Amino acid sequence: MGKRDEPQLDGLAPVTVAGAPLAESALLHAARRDPGLPDGAGRAAEPADPDTARGLIGVTVAGWLGNILSYLLLLAAARSLHADDYGQLVTLLNLLLIGSVPSFALQAVGARRVATGQPDGLAEVGAMVGLGAALVLAALSPLLVAFLHLPGPAGPLLVAATTLGTALQGLCQGIWQGRQRFSGLAATTFAGTAGRSAAGLLGLLVGGTAIWAMVALTVGTTLAAAGSALTLPQLRTRTTAGWRVLKPLLLECGSAAHAYGVFLLLSVADVLLARHVLPAAAAAGYAAGSVVTKGCLWLPQSVANVLFASLTDSDRHHRVFARAVASIAGLGALLTAGCWLLGPLVTRIVGGSGYASLHSEMWIFALLGSSLAVIQFTLVAGLAVRSVAVTAVVWLSVLAEVVAVLGGAGHPSVRLVAELVCAINVVAAAVATLGRLRLRSAA
Repeated sequence: MGKRDEPQLDGLAPVTVAGAPLAESALLHAARRDPGLPDGAGRAAEPADPDTARGLIGVTVAGWLGNILSYLLLLAAARSLHADDYGQLVTLLNLLLIGSVPSFALQAVGARRVATGQPDGLAEVGAMVGLGAALVLAALSPLLVAFLHLPGPAGPLLVAATTLGTALQGLCQGIWQGRQRFSGLAATTFAGTAGRSAAGLLGLLVGGTAIWAMVALTVGTTLAAAGSALTLPQLRTRTTAGWRVLKPLLLECGSAAHAYGVFLLLSVADVLLARHVLPAAAAAGYAAGSVVTKGCLWLPQSVANVLFASLTDSDRHHRVFARAVASIAGLGALLTAGCWLLGPLVTRIVGGSGYASLHSEMWIFALLGSSLAVIQFTLVAGLAVRSVAVTAVVWLSVLAEVVAVLGGAGHPSVRLVAELVCAINVVAAAVATLGRLRLRSAA
């Protein structure tokens, strides 16, 4: 079997945050401290605080380091593994992304509960959600082996074992996020990314197989999560929360997991549909373009991390959201314009010389990713005030993509599929934003 020459990044959205210093600097004036609240509860970042500024830079750097390490892991695997083993590793990493949905949910719920001064039961619920997700994946491992054509159950079982660590890591990041301690959030984020991707890369270099990479990744993720938990007193202290406290927490985690899961489906649906309707070479070209989509989607993610606690304050939610979403949309417009002007250069960077013909479509992929970034932020803003109304828009967008691509593309091409999907998501972003603004009273 031959070796792969290029890493496939489709669907592998970074679990870590990605930085956007320009957007952050434009947003920080939307938040001010409320001296009437206890330390770490429901306060927004203070722009003039040097520690906060250093923390924001740290969050940005930690996010980008995570993205770089994720890419290096795939790049090293593409260069060193045979095609079958490489395909197995990419499949398992995408499975891990799906298994990380509880981690995203715990981070959002943890941040909201800490920001509003309701942290009771977070440790117990974090353990329950992480263990539950791990057991579900372990129970499904025989079916996953058959459906994904994997050589054995070791891979899915390792993903299941990793899920507990990713859940705990997400909870730790959420607690730091809710307390508005950005230096702690940056350090915890870096610990998580280094434990996951750097350990996986080390295992790949030492063992030379996909399973060795996953073993090291599992160990690294677990150790990083344990270390992150030890830095938080509320997770070190043994407490007993009754079912009256745990039940609403579990329901909130379930609601957040559903929201994140549906958005994850929306973010990868176009690649899956393109692979179904396009010839192999064209589908590979669409996958190369989707790298730009993912970059534009994840670039402003740190905005939500910085402003989440401010968004939990119903009195300021509308104002903070409006300024933030305008900044994210503005950043997306700049990225789209840049890809339109520098299409050939962007194409060479993300796809090499083999996809030179895509240069005129790169701005469409950038606009698609920017629209998804707006949708994601409206979703997170809703979770800050326990509103999941945007989830309905996301579901409708997924259904619209399926109908449009499968039923409306008589002679499908990369450009036609990208245009259809992009148009749907631009409309969805506008509807989600206007809906969030109109729900001021609910927020």
